[in-house]
Amino acid sequence: MHDIIEHYGKVIIALAGVLAATLLTAAVVTIVSTKTKGAVDSISYENQIYNAIDAESN
Repeated sequence: MHDIIEHYGKVIIALAGVLAATLLTAAVVTIVSTKTKGAVDSISYENQIYNAIDAESN
């Protein structure tokens, strides 16, 4: 009986480690995605294009 409990204890610890790694990865992806989306949304592409055209024509 002790062997069974010891074996399943290791399995539970391994599953908890996989779950923790998955949650950590999901958190990092969410943070990076949010920050990237916020940075890209604030870029005014049209103004940059017009500024480049104006600089080129001068």
